Amino acid sequence: MTAQMSLSRQVLLLGLLVLIAAGAWGGRGPILDAFGLNADPSERTERSARPATRVVTVGVVLKPDDLTLEAVGTGRAVRSVTLRTESAGKIVSMALAAGQRFEAGDALLTLDDAHEQLALSLAQARLAEARRDLERSEQLQGRGVAAVATLDQVRTATEVAEIEVAIARERLEDRTLRAPFEGVASIAEVEIGDWIDTDDVVARFDDRRTLLIEFDAPELLLPRIEVGMRVAVVSPTAPGAEIVGEVVAIDSRIDPTSRAARVRIAAPNEADRLRPGASFTVRLDLPGERYPLAPELALQFERTGLHVWRAVDGKAEKVPVTLIRRRVDGVLVDADLREGDRIVVEGAQRLSPGRAIEIATDPAGRP
Repeated sequence: MTAQMSLSRQVLLLGLLVLIAAGAWGGRGPILDAFGLNADPSERTERSARPATRVVTVGVVLKPDDLTLEAVGTGRAVRSVTLRTESAGKIVSMALAAGQRFEAGDALLTLDDAHEQLALSLAQARLAEARRDLERSEQLQGRGVAAVATLDQVRTATEVAEIEVAIARERLEDRTLRAPFEGVASIAEVEIGDWIDTDDVVARFDDRRTLLIEFDAPELLLPRIEVGMRVAVVSPTAPGAEIVGEVVAIDSRIDPTSRAARVRIAAPNEADRLRPGASFTVRLDLPGERYPLAPELALQFERTGLHVWRAVDGKAEKVPVTLIRRRVDGVLVDADLREGDRIVVEGAQRLSPGRAIEIATDPAGRP
């Protein structure tokens, strides 16, 4: 009895499924119409045509990728020496004073030179005697009295006496320390009456009419830096004064640790307000290539990279871009974009290649 009832239920269920399937097939028309599958190809194309997408666009402008490099450097005089004497002795006079300017050859310091004066006088006396002997020998030779060998000996003695005088003068000159070039002396390390040796430091001497300022520039910016570029320089030693210098040298090597190269600037210092050894803030404007400037809203991200949508003849065109640099007024990109091209800034999420677009305009009729 139970088996018969189960069989009856199965037959009834199968009948219901057949009826449902038949009804579904009979009503297939509306379903196929809903998916556009019941129409001919021309009808399907017409129904699948989507309305144009309204977008907002902006015009592309080309902007230079200019940068400003700011760095801190250290200044030094264009010429700078450490003063030392050529000989040892006691200081008897000194003109050195901190900040005082000297001309080349001015006497800065004098050592006791009594012995050198005597040595010069002795050498000059011997030279005078040698010249008198030479004059007599030449007269005798002219009368045929003196021998040629004797005359040669006298001439040699005269030459030796002249050399001895020159040596004595040189040693006397070594007792005076003179300015090697036009410049300014630092605070002296010695005083009158001091005994100094040749390795004792007397003072520093600088030609600071021009200062050389050196700083490190990153290797990525080195291609933009050229000799002759103008540079703005500021120093705490001259508050409120901005000096314009010039790049005079770029190191031929890059430090493998800092990945930077040394750059040297020459800054004029006619007013003598700048000091060697001081710190300097250097500001260097670096011109760059021109790139399309796009609003950041125009950039679209996908797995393959960045792109923007360009409006061409009422259709959307995808243009791949590479980010160069973000700026306050937009983003510089490397892309196949020309000045005046229209790119989409609103409505880009609904676009696809070839999609028809309608450019929205403002009340003044401008896109």
